[in-house]
Amino acid sequence: MKKKNIIILLISFLILVFFFVAYVSQKENNQKETKENQKPKGIMILIEFKNTIGLNNFTSEMEKRDIKGLLMVTPEFVQENCNDIKEVIERGIEIVGTNVEEPFWDISYEDQKERIIKITEGIESCTGVPVRIISSCYMASDMTTLKVADELGISYIMARGTTDTKATVYQVEDYNTKILSVSNIPIATFKYGSLCDYSFFERGGTPSDMRAELDRALEPLTDKEKERYGANHKVTPVSHTWIGGQLKPWNDMWLDFWDDSKNNIEWVSLDDFMIDSDWILPSWQIPINKNAPYTPEKIRPLIPFEKEEKVQNVCR
Repeated sequence: MKKKNIIILLISFLILVFFFVAYVSQKENNQKETKENQKPKGIMILIEFKNTIGLNNFTSEMEKRDIKGLLMVTPEFVQENCNDIKEVIERGIEIVGTNVEEPFWDISYEDQKERIIKITEGIESCTGVPVRIISSCYMASDMTTLKVADELGISYIMARGTTDTKATVYQVEDYNTKILSVSNIPIATFKYGSLCDYSFFERGGTPSDMRAELDRALEPLTDKEKERYGANHKVTPVSHTWIGGQLKPWNDMWLDFWDDSKNNIEWVSLDDFMIDSDWILPSWQIPINKNAPYTPEKIRPLIPFEKEEKVQNVCR
């Protein structure tokens, strides 16, 4: 009788172990499947220094689709178009204080600080909204930019891409300010440009060239990419809105991309995009990309702006 009870207890124990192992295994598989099926996070980056024609059209279409974004502008542009900029902010777009005179590479601490203060104060005098992210032409920044932003309490700075079409968030040790390294174009013809319609347009590319790269950017990261670039899949498509919001073939490409990919990407706010850092590193390990391939001999649009078909229902 005693032996029989022992056997029953043993069998019961083995059954419990079996179900426990099966439960743990299923849980791990579910977690793995959830992670693999997780959509990449995206945030649009807009650039505009000319006028608000394409900008208003582009942001209106974004608002219809609940697509979040950033707008790189100068304080001078904001002050000249204050009411339009306020409307853009109401559509869920956050302003990026931008220095267009020169990239923030190898510029003294004093000069960067003076310019950044001027940028933020100039923009905020119109919008009444604190500037929380700064950049410069070519989306350039360096460790001096980080130091100034951190001292001024600016949450984020933008940086030229370092991880191909994957955008990367760097947290630098001993700093509160984070770095947003934007998506780049890895294909040789357009390499070193950001994932931007201007990068394609100005170097003889077509909307279909860019659409192919946008689609590729949403493909799941490979194990090698995760190891090299970080596991968080994020993308930052970019548009100069005088192209994306005003030229019909390019505008059509953007609208089709947004609609076709609506189930394949999660458009998020700036804070949601930046919350998970890919890398926490000392300042000397942060990569800085200084490639800016926009030399006069490389600027050769396939169809000049003046001859390209324009959007007819432009919001003005």
